[in-house]
Amino acid sequence: MQIFSTQAIKNRQLRITNILSQSMKAGELLLVFCGDPIQKPGGWDQNYYFIPHPLYFWLSGARRPSGVMTFSVDQGWTHFQKPYSDAEKIWDGITEEITGQDRGLLDSKLKSFDKIYVLGQPSAHDLKLAKNNKSEDETRLNIQIELERRIKDSEEVALIEKAAHIASLGYKKFRATLKPGLTERDLQVEYEAEIARHGSHKNPYETLIGSGVNAAILHASPTLKKITKDEVVLIDAGVDLYDYCVDITRVFPAGEKFSSQGQMLYDVVQKAHAAGIENSKAGTDWHAVHALTAKIIAEGLKTFGVLKCDADTALESEAIALFYPHGVGHLVGLRVRDTGSPENLSPKKYCGAYLRVDLKLQENFTLTVEPGCYFIPALLNNSEKRAKFKDLINWSELEKWIPVGGVRIEDDILIQKAGSPRVLTQAVGYLK
Repeated sequence: MQIFSTQAIKNRQLRITNILSQSMKAGELLLVFCGDPIQKPGGWDQNYYFIPHPLYFWLSGARRPSGVMTFSVDQGWTHFQKPYSDAEKIWDGITEEITGQDRGLLDSKLKSFDKIYVLGQPSAHDLKLAKNNKSEDETRLNIQIELERRIKDSEEVALIEKAAHIASLGYKKFRATLKPGLTERDLQVEYEAEIARHGSHKNPYETLIGSGVNAAILHASPTLKKITKDEVVLIDAGVDLYDYCVDITRVFPAGEKFSSQGQMLYDVVQKAHAAGIENSKAGTDWHAVHALTAKIIAEGLKTFGVLKCDADTALESEAIALFYPHGVGHLVGLRVRDTGSPENLSPKKYCGAYLRVDLKLQENFTLTVEPGCYFIPALLNNSEKRAKFKDLINWSELEKWIPVGGVRIEDDILIQKAGSPRVLTQAVGYLK
């Protein structure tokens, strides 16, 4: 099945050609490997679920194992694929043929190049193909390509929005099912079954569900804990289509409405979330968006009586990180973390938190916006932190909030040329 149009693939290759033509010389060859299946230990004919390397998939549109994209200044792009075996045709029902050249022809091509660079997911054998190059040169080329790949084209955005629509059906089912007495695991099953019914290929990450105190666990694996009527229930779950993902978080009351504390906490995070989205604009530093959301959360904690200091002091002293210990979001799209931040070799702290990406926003970036406020015992009971922030935090008032757990609200956005971003996960909706 062809996932992307031929024109979309040509356009992507042209974008990278424009970059590599400035960095590579005649006589140099770039190899981008898809990767090979990995056998399960002790499983003679069983492999782990195969996922192609994202750069290879993005450049070729192909998902078959063992493929290679090659580029040279003189010859441009060539796609090599491993032909289907008779066994695959019999056991897997394959009726198609490869669209690229036979992988077996690659070896003869390599002999005419003085330098060979290896990217993607090479095997141990493939790594031996690298010739007369320096690892820092490969790193440089990879960074140049990844910076370009962050910019999403219309067909990528369409896949993300399709995944968001499926996720919205899962969240609707979750909300309709949620009631006191169910377990976190019960709700996980309902969400995952619903998205599977509507076409999700797989979960892009383990579904996270935490109720009450478990909502303060940043990666809360669903348990058999039963949900009670006054608890907040946090779900962080997405959808995956051909490795294109949405990453979404919502928080609901277990009963008909939040407790007074739950509502107060939800309102503060919702305000930070809305401000974070509104201010995610082309040309804006991502760490500025984080600082904005952190300040709103700090102002809320001051209102609660948890913070003794003002919001600016909470940010400057990093006290806010006791309650908001992660960054405001990350690049998302092709994989949950997408291209990451390969050029950010020395990450900086902002308001006490390391950001997964530290960049200036550009048109057609896709990112999550996911501020949160939590009461995490492991952080709040740390003796060193208690000593450091003893004059900034009202520890007796704080104890009253620990049973609430935490709140995080997350959407995926597309940065526009001008103005506020487009919310790709808008279909999931919000509490009214």
